[in-house]
Amino acid sequence: MKNVQRHIPALIVALLVSMVPHLTVLPPWVVLWCLTTWGIIFLRLKTGRGQPGRDVRLLLILGGTTAVFLSSGGGLDRFSGINLLWIMASIKMMEIQSQRDVMVMILLTYFLTASILFFDTGLFAGLYAPAALLAVTAVLTRVVHPSSDWRRNLSLAAGIFFQALPLTLVLFLFFPRGQGGLWGLQGPQAGFSGFSDQLRPGGVSQVVVNRAIAFRAEFAGSVPAPGYLYWRGVTFTDFDGDVWRTGDTDVGPAPSLTGSGIMDYTVTLEPHGQRWLFALDLPVDASPGTVIKADHTLMSIRRVARRLQYSVLSLNDYKADRVDVPPQATLMLPDGSNPQARDLARRWRAAAKEPAEIVQTALRYFSQNEFGYTLQAPPLGHQAIDEFLFRTRKGYCEHYASAFVFLMRAANIPARVVAGYLGGDVNPYGGYLIVRQSQAHAWAEVWLQSKGWRRVDPSLAIAPQRVDRGVASALPQDERAAVEAFGLDGRFFRSWNNIHMAWDAVDNQWDKWVMGYTLARQKTLLAGLGFHAGGRKGLLFSLLMAVGLVGLIAGVYAARFLKTAVVRDDDVRRSYRLFCSKLARVGLVRSPGQGPLDFAAAVNTARQDLKERVATIIALYIRLRYDRRGDSEDLKRFKVAVRQFKPREVLDHRKGL
Repeated sequence: MKNVQRHIPALIVALLVSMVPHLTVLPPWVVLWCLTTWGIIFLRLKTGRGQPGRDVRLLLILGGTTAVFLSSGGGLDRFSGINLLWIMASIKMMEIQSQRDVMVMILLTYFLTASILFFDTGLFAGLYAPAALLAVTAVLTRVVHPSSDWRRNLSLAAGIFFQALPLTLVLFLFFPRGQGGLWGLQGPQAGFSGFSDQLRPGGVSQVVVNRAIAFRAEFAGSVPAPGYLYWRGVTFTDFDGDVWRTGDTDVGPAPSLTGSGIMDYTVTLEPHGQRWLFALDLPVDASPGTVIKADHTLMSIRRVARRLQYSVLSLNDYKADRVDVPPQATLMLPDGSNPQARDLARRWRAAAKEPAEIVQTALRYFSQNEFGYTLQAPPLGHQAIDEFLFRTRKGYCEHYASAFVFLMRAANIPARVVAGYLGGDVNPYGGYLIVRQSQAHAWAEVWLQSKGWRRVDPSLAIAPQRVDRGVASALPQDERAAVEAFGLDGRFFRSWNNIHMAWDAVDNQWDKWVMGYTLARQKTLLAGLGFHAGGRKGLLFSLLMAVGLVGLIAGVYAARFLKTAVVRDDDVRRSYRLFCSKLARVGLVRSPGQGPLDFAAAVNTARQDLKERVATIIALYIRLRYDRRGDSEDLKRFKVAVRQFKPREVLDHRKGL
């Protein structure tokens, strides 16, 4: 058992290497549990105290399982599953008693290493997982060849990996791919959603402090000017005095649009678990699997549970072919709410000649009455709009959009709130746009006779620099650090930003060409090879091609290594026969069934003067012939030792004495 347990430290190292990419997924208590358990196992092994008994292990299993299910709320998903698997891996290490237990732990470690791809398919995970698998394979070779050193184990593991690369490439390119792929296992809760179907004051400002990437956009031409980078996501029409809700006014197809300024771009959206997509105002066409709703929002036919790529055509200067009457819901206000705001809007309407004048009056009201743009807006009470307009006068974009839409409806102008993102950062290494959660934004739309719905961004009346210079430039100095990493200026920020952008550009290419290698791309590749890959014939062709190429590569490998093995084996046997014939000439004949160690013992008994040289030759022969760990240098030494071996000279010398 001691010979088996000597592999435990190497297994712990392999598990630690495999755990690194899981640190973003595992709860801290699971990580602490595993580290503590492995530390205890290692210390007990070093002190010779043995591992905990069966009762202790059962208690740990019960406690760990209970803790996992309590922390997950009693549900079972891939997050609670991986937590439970790590708990069991830590306990399994306590019951290693045989070679079989060691092999089970290695197989479990292989699975834990590969399982990070269930949660992250980015470049880091794609590069780290093979490196971690290489380390686990080195531990496996150590278990199989315990007498070899770690350099030899790593060399053998690397050789196995490099031999597998051509096979992996062939299977990746040609093996039939499914529509959803393995990564479809990701559930709706996997991603971060910047918005929900409700919006309340403070909702967007909470999202803004998150610098996670919401999506990337790659344009067919140049990136549009900042004033056109309004990424439409969700519209809100129903208001109860406190919360805005999406309502049901977006049912039906979008009315057709005409105009100019066509923007052709592709969006790579991070998973957020909802159906809405983001597109520049206003989308007129999009990829299959998407729908443009009546309110001009772009929706997916199913929830975005994994990274999604879609193409869109938008117009930045547009008009509707037919201006329909707006839904009645876009005029509705809760009875009796915010009387001061209602009275102000009625006065504006009485003084204005047309609705467009009321819109401009409201914007002037914001710009001329000491309103402030801040993430730390004072809390609002029951009459939230009145309190904001006449008392606090400090808020973020959703405060201004909400108050503006209320005023417009009170003035009998149809209006609604739109939420999405504003702006984006151009990656200089990739030429595409990165849109972060910190660029979340809310604005308003009003309906004007003969013009239809028009965008109005009331927060720009307070902070016009928000469009060109980003979120931080519009905030007070003491709040900018919340949305900008390391501050706006400084050498460190610029250096870090350059590194981050370069990494993101590489990661984006990885996602496009590796993780984005879909069934459609495979069909394009096969079509380029002169074969139409549609239907069952295409599936059969790609399957036969994959199997055929794998068989061809395996045949080449087999022929090469078998030939090398035969040639080497012949050289070793030939030299060993020469060694035996030299001993036979002095009367030391090897019997047909006598192995090398028994033959060496018989020679040593008869000729003590040959003991050291015979031992050297026999050790090299066993290493080359049976252990298979010998290299070309060992073979060269073996041949030289046999060639220089002259037992008769020693015998003649002894006779002369």
